[in-house]
Amino acid sequence: MGDTRPVYQRIADDLRRQIDEGLLPVGARIPSRSELKRVYGASDQTVDRAVRVLKAAGYAVGQFGRGVFVGDRKPIGSLVRGSVAVDSPLAAEIRGGSRALARGGAAPLPGPGDRHPGHVPVPLRLPPVAEGDVAEGFGLLPVPRAESPAERTPHLVWEATSTATVAPPAVAERLGITTGERVMCTRYEYLADRFPLQLATSWEPLSLTGETDICWPERGPYARRGVRGRFAAIGIRVVRAREVVASRPATSPEAEALGCAPGQCLTTVERTHYAADGRPVETSESVLRGDRWRLEYDIPLAPEPVVPPPLTGAPAVRAPHQGGRPAGVPRPSARRTPTGGDEPAAPVPR
Repeated sequence: MGDTRPVYQRIADDLRRQIDEGLLPVGARIPSRSELKRVYGASDQTVDRAVRVLKAAGYAVGQFGRGVFVGDRKPIGSLVRGSVAVDSPLAAEIRGGSRALARGGAAPLPGPGDRHPGHVPVPLRLPPVAEGDVAEGFGLLPVPRAESPAERTPHLVWEATSTATVAPPAVAERLGITTGERVMCTRYEYLADRFPLQLATSWEPLSLTGETDICWPERGPYARRGVRGRFAAIGIRVVRAREVVASRPATSPEAEALGCAPGQCLTTVERTHYAADGRPVETSESVLRGDRWRLEYDIPLAPEPVVPPPLTGAPAVRAPHQGGRPAGVPRPSARRTPTGGDEPAAPVPR
């Protein structure tokens, strides 16, 4: 039976095989359009479509004026997520090699609650946030000086822009609010050693935070303290988070920010934080390149129940048959005694 794949798919699969087998190493130039047309007997449109498939999968990158080259698809590292990770939109620990490289997100910065022993932070009544209000912020994770160059942690930097807006339908559903209700939308861009790492967008209902001093996640006395720390300042205890991992093609703005081609597969993580009463208080979507970063989860397991070992020499227990009697054994007859009890009937003399 002949190959029924479209010609462009056969060209893309063949080039992908050559890349996987090392015949076309990282940085090597993909054959030109004229070369591919001659080898595969295909048209310009077919060859261009095959190259677009390679770009979308991360196998090739285009360089203006030079051509198309084999891309580096080796994973850079892992983003370790779980209960040990902080609850910022990065919500992960960067791990590369055999040790953790950096912990992303909220650093333990001193806040008003840390200045006086026994101080209980209370929400401040601030002017309502107006539609379209914008605030910008940034964060920097310091690099420890004691580490050797081979073990240095990357410079983790993030930029954030917060805007008061209305909730789109999907976000409103995740937050349990009505479509069009006002939320604080914060967009993050994370860089590790000035290279793109992750994009994230966070939404919080302004009905909870709008007139308090935590309404701007990256500004004010509780800036960069994470979801739990910020909401604790207004008396809301966040007790759990739920994540949904999926994938989708990169949009043009995402591709430009993450250094990949439009349509390339991205890994997405939807994370929603819940208060003790079960209501969602924040939800976010993070996107990262699936070909360069892996997601890693620590999953604690509950202890197994202790099962006592079987007794040695104990008689085997037979499964009951016919109402608890072994098969083939007749039911004994009984007669009523004056006291109302049952006892086996006396044997009948012959």
